Amino acid sequence: MLERKFLFAPGPVLTDKRVKEAALAPDLCHRRPSFEHVYGEVRKKLIRLFRATEEEYTTVVVSGSGTSSNETVLSSVVGDGKKVLLITNGVFGNRLKDIIECYHLGLNLLEFEWGTSPDLGRIETALKNDQDISLISMVFQETSTGMVNPVHEVGDLAVKYNKMYHVDAISAIGGEEVNVVRDHIDFCTGVPNKAVAGQPGVSFICINKNAYKKIENTVPPRNVYLNLQHHVREAEKHNQTPNTPSVVMFITLNKALDVLFEEGQEEVIARYKKDAEIIRQGVRDLHLKMLLSDEHTMSNTVTSVFLPEDKNIDTFISTMEERGYVLYLGKGPLLEQNMFQIANMGQIYPQDCKDFLKIMKEVLA
Repeated sequence: MLERKFLFAPGPVLTDKRVKEAALAPDLCHRRPSFEHVYGEVRKKLIRLFRATEEEYTTVVVSGSGTSSNETVLSSVVGDGKKVLLITNGVFGNRLKDIIECYHLGLNLLEFEWGTSPDLGRIETALKNDQDISLISMVFQETSTGMVNPVHEVGDLAVKYNKMYHVDAISAIGGEEVNVVRDHIDFCTGVPNKAVAGQPGVSFICINKNAYKKIENTVPPRNVYLNLQHHVREAEKHNQTPNTPSVVMFITLNKALDVLFEEGQEEVIARYKKDAEIIRQGVRDLHLKMLLSDEHTMSNTVTSVFLPEDKNIDTFISTMEERGYVLYLGKGPLLEQNMFQIANMGQIYPQDCKDFLKIMKEVLA
């Protein structure tokens, strides 16, 4: 029997009862108007979620995790002989690198130390010196550290140098101020099962129509299932998908967006910010060190914390789970430094954070 636990981890997250109940909808045939109606609703709501307009942007949903949407974009928009300028400062930036290298795409890689903000001067220098760059790619919120990257400033550079711009907003959308118009983003990816507070199984892409026109018929298809052009054609033509979709997850995504908009986008972001403030003050009160110190680069939903050297991190994480709270181990070199992560995504509220801190204090003692 599975026990309910508080998921203080960056996805999957705690979902509203109505989202779970939506999964009990009647079985639908995905090639009938009933499904097309659901998909049409979802696509319109995603436009709103990304602060876009239907005149300038379109959206598609891909059956698969966030990586599938990132792979859909990267494999479909970079022409032969062109390069991606990839800006990375964490494990999920490196995952974009894995996709680019898997497809043997041209790559101009700018690597920055984990937990440090990308240097805009280096980025602009790369754009000036490499005329083969056609796409800039970066992560909005690097989940492995909890850092928010300078997405708007890089977007300004994309406009200045006339480059397409891809942003992985998988852990940011719903929890940060993601605005594709303001930030000049051409291809922006996201998922339900993080700050949107939905369930895993699908991901989505918001696409600038003008950017799409540039690559619609010029970039050769490099795969079948994840071809962006195929997804856009089917969605635009009749709210359909190229292949059999995860029908139930489209339905739960639709409901999760309803729940989010009912609370209000600004209100959800404000709640996440308040949760994070409570958690971080509690961490300071316990005399634990955090990875990031600059409030301007700290996300609203992920806090990276170092456990004291004399504490065994596996024992700590397991004991917290036994007490009903699921946390996340750090990644890569940060795990070696005894780092763990506290996330406050999904249906988590200020009192939940206070209760969590009380248990963490007991466990640490």
